[in-house]
Amino acid sequence: MLETLAEAYLNAIDEASLEVEEGRYEAQELKKVVNREEIINRTLALILPGESN
Repeated sequence: MLETLAEAYLNAIDEASLEVEEGRYEAQELKKVVNREEIINRTLALILPGESN
């Protein structure tokens, strides 16, 4: 499941780079301002509430 979430995260960053301020940021720039680990951990907590970190 972690691998799937990691892939979804990459896809979301790519999509966000197109959406945020009409493409103002490149995916690499967004990766610098978001916390990948925190996003994936929060997602896991929502999917598996009894197994949160």
